[in-house]
Amino acid sequence: MIAFTLFGRPIYRYGIFYFISFIIGYFFLSRIGKTNIVKKFPALQEALTKRVDTLLLFIVIGVLVGGRLGHVLIYDAPYYLAHLSKIIAVWEGGMSFIGGGIGVIIALLIFRKAYSLPRKEFFLLFDCIFVMVPFGIFFWRLGNYLNQELYGIPFEQVAANMQRLQNLTPTLKSLNLLHIYPKIDQLYRINTNLLSMLFEGITLFIINLVLFLKQKKKQKFIAGKITATFLIGYSFIRFRLEYLRADSQLEFVGAFTKSQRVFLASFLAGIIVYNRVVKRPNQ
Repeated sequence: MIAFTLFGRPIYRYGIFYFISFIIGYFFLSRIGKTNIVKKFPALQEALTKRVDTLLLFIVIGVLVGGRLGHVLIYDAPYYLAHLSKIIAVWEGGMSFIGGGIGVIIALLIFRKAYSLPRKEFFLLFDCIFVMVPFGIFFWRLGNYLNQELYGIPFEQVAANMQRLQNLTPTLKSLNLLHIYPKIDQLYRINTNLLSMLFEGITLFIINLVLFLKQKKKQKFIAGKITATFLIGYSFIRFRLEYLRADSQLEFVGAFTKSQRVFLASFLAGIIVYNRVVKRPNQ
């Protein structure tokens, strides 16, 4: 959706939110570099001071290209094959977090190769980035909400046989956990965007920031700890929310959706990272 026009050109809300999240991430990474928090890791310290602009460029390209291609290939390939010009229309919505995550991983692997980051420092770089990723998720879900995307299933579908839940309807409406999406219909639907902002965004941000500050205070960084925590937490939250998202109901093949299969894999990846680099850091 268009937020406003500037010199006759439309400025889209999606673009504004992406810009804000990237700027916040940039200042956070720059702050880590300038305050010498990771000075014991020279390659990472250099990346967060002399090469932070290049690093952000890699991340931006990874998010935008990966996120868009992920949405195109995973969710609606036939449509985009028939409308090729729509593939680049990111301002209309349609960005996959899964695709964006894969895009960033590929981009950072290239960055690591180009600037020779050791394995431990590479994991620490991911830890620094994952502190702020939930901030980006918060703004992206806000964009989904304003664009009336990724809305939840009708509340009556959930509460039909649960009197206790029906009794909570006025409270849920007042908290905006139930929301009418006029572009879709006039039914009260579960506001999965708000739930995502609360749990994928704010909750994970607080957890990751506390972990980072505790390690900073002790000056003992456990490479991969925040990465593992994020993978486990995000995968669990998204796996559960898939049951409430209306768009996901069409994706079930057997017991799971396409996305849930990916989140099961990323949850397992988080467990592996935790066991390999957190519980046994010297192996």
